[in-house]
Amino acid sequence: MAAFHQASDAPSEGPMIAIGRLGRPHGVRGEIKLFPYFGHDLVDGFIGRQLFVKTGKEQGTVTLVSSRPADKLAIVAFEGIGSPEDVAKYSGGALEVPRESMPPPPGGNYYYEEIVGLPVFDPEGGKLGVLTDFFEAGSADVWVIKSDTGEEIMTPCIPETLVKVDLRGGRIVMKLMDME
Repeated sequence: MAAFHQASDAPSEGPMIAIGRLGRPHGVRGEIKLFPYFGHDLVDGFIGRQLFVKTGKEQGTVTLVSSRPADKLAIVAFEGIGSPEDVAKYSGGALEVPRESMPPPPGGNYYYEEIVGLPVFDPEGGKLGVLTDFFEAGSADVWVIKSDTGEEIMTPCIPETLVKVDLRGGRIVMKLMDME
């Protein structure tokens, strides 16, 4: 029987950070493919620890018992899971850990889960909207801000536009580029 605990067993304080996406089962011993977001070394550091899994249908905790690299992905196993049928329910799910378990991101970087959803203000204090997404575009990320009227504002996140990310205060200050 699979050791999948209900969501109430999950850590409840602070944001959760996705460390990878689970793919399809691998082999006949209950292993599954993991597409890590931060590399193999980080995943290996969570062996023996309880992690949170979110799929479209279920969420709860599992204990990571092994991880081995396989090209750009990892083959992982969870405690109490011994067949491909048992592990298949995790396919497509996100493997998450509490933010405090993660190393600090390199200077000037933030974890997606820490900033998406924060309100964005201009330097004078006027609300621009809420950061809803960001994506890589060439040499800079593009941040997507949704205004209160539903308009999407896309702006490069570069030193000239990003004034401040205040995680403690729960806000971002950005100076939009003059497009005239």
